[in-house]
Amino acid sequence: MALDDQTAQAQLTPEERREMLRAFADRMLLKITAMDDPEDMPGVERAVRVAAMIERVYSRCDRAERQTRDKSPNPHQLEAERATHEVAAIKARVSLASTLKWGEERRQALGSWWDAAEDIVQNIAQTAPASAAPLPHKAAPAGGPKVTYVDYTEAFETARAELALKRAAQAQVKPVQKPPPPA
Repeated sequence: MALDDQTAQAQLTPEERREMLRAFADRMLLKITAMDDPEDMPGVERAVRVAAMIERVYSRCDRAERQTRDKSPNPHQLEAERATHEVAAIKARVSLASTLKWGEERRQALGSWWDAAEDIVQNIAQTAPASAAPLPHKAAPAGGPKVTYVDYTEAFETARAELALKRAAQAQVKPVQKPPPPA
């Protein structure tokens, strides 16, 4: 290590540490916004945890800056802020837990419908043309996430046409009609 038995706290002033911590949080925020949207619940949970961690880093930097600016922080005010942040974190955890529970209950309630929908989505993804060109979009703001869109219209039209053909084939097979009884 290049620190030579000295910690970062001994080498850096509190202002430098805050600046580095804020720069680190900024880089984390840019990286997470550049990532693709999560597609499954573990990915959503991971993204929420990372976002909460970034928010805590920013909160800690802001609180330290306010303390240095005020020079004489009120301990009761700090406790109130800390309690407010803890309440917000608990509410976020409860909200995430209830959303996950609701999603699982919904999945179980739908049963075979859920499986059928998942199969349809996979079939559409497999039948999507490999040469699907991304749609043009407005340029993202500087430093913002770059988003590309894939046009699945052709895959949807193909699936819709196949469904119409199946329905037409079923409609053509008519049951044999019996002649009316003699009068």
